[in-house]
Amino acid sequence: MPTLPTQKTQVDEDFNASAVPLTARLGRWQVTMSFWSLLSAMVWLFYGALAASLFGTMNAIIAIAASAVVFSLVNIVMARLSLRHGVNSTLLTRNIFGRWGSLLTAVLLAATVLYYAVFESSTLALAFAEYFGAGDIRIWYAVVVVAMLPLMLGSVQSWMAKLNGYLLPFYFIGLVATLVAASVKFGGDSAWLSFEGVVPAEGRTLPGWVLGFILYMGIYITMPTTADFARFGRREDERFHEVVTFGWVFYLLLFVVNGVAGIYLVQTVLPNEPASEHGVVQAVLMSLGLFGLLFIVISQTRVNSVNYYVASTNLERILHSLSSVRLPRVVWVGAVAVLVFLLMLTDVFSYLQTALNWQGVLVIGWVGVVLTHFGLTDRFRMTFVVASNR
Repeated sequence: MPTLPTQKTQVDEDFNASAVPLTARLGRWQVTMSFWSLLSAMVWLFYGALAASLFGTMNAIIAIAASAVVFSLVNIVMARLSLRHGVNSTLLTRNIFGRWGSLLTAVLLAATVLYYAVFESSTLALAFAEYFGAGDIRIWYAVVVVAMLPLMLGSVQSWMAKLNGYLLPFYFIGLVATLVAASVKFGGDSAWLSFEGVVPAEGRTLPGWVLGFILYMGIYITMPTTADFARFGRREDERFHEVVTFGWVFYLLLFVVNGVAGIYLVQTVLPNEPASEHGVVQAVLMSLGLFGLLFIVISQTRVNSVNYYVASTNLERILHSLSSVRLPRVVWVGAVAVLVFLLMLTDVFSYLQTALNWQGVLVIGWVGVVLTHFGLTDRFRMTFVVASNR
């Protein structure tokens, strides 16, 4: 593994205002395991269950497969651009939107990922409240935020890969165990495959699989996030990262495995209830009990490491663009924790999906502009003048 530059300022700011130099690039495993912390989010199980609940199981599976293909293709471009030039999503768009326009990229990414951190933290707090059956939910909110905080201080260069690499096998073991337990306890027949969805065919403006695909477009936030991680990859590992870390291998696990698992779990355990965030937690706990709670803890620890990382680094970029103030990483992570806790107190599940839908529209627009711009640039040849524009 290469040794990072010794300049303390560069390490402290995580190369937020400059390209990652070739000497600071990281090995395959470190980049992959850091980014793959996204794999274990409960939201991916929820999206699969939601798509099936609305438009039917088979339509949802088609939509999930189509989404995996599209996301894989688009992120080849995102990963390639960021890896070759070592730039994050904000610097990537500076040549498109200008210095102040690119600031909107950081704002959009910070806000969206912050909401996902709230979602995942609230899911864990809900799991504790559901399992122990007592106590004010606000106390569990505080417990989750405080307990998670020390684990969220890692960066891509330090120990984020180790944390998520060690926990990844336990996540998949827990997922398989949950599905097996659900099948044994609640009957593993094929009825879940024939569910038609609560939205009748005559009430759909488009085919069900298309509507499911549109639903998944709201998760385009993974595309600018790809740029924030791909910048640490070595150029000789470009093909590997395009296929495995950010490509079809990743989205096969992220969307297909998690999505189908979420569909099966909710349709098997709670067949008569609409898909909801609470429903996913209930289904896991009803299937595995205490081990289900541990499974949720592991999944939320993994995914919140990347949520806190992306949110804190983008908040730092915002302040860096507006002033010369420099704050240590622990301050930014602490700020994210405070914001997450305050948002959790607002009954976040009542409006979270609406907020993410609006932010999803903005992210889709961002992706469209970036792809169009670089598609019109001769073979993606672009000069990033980032150091002089700090």
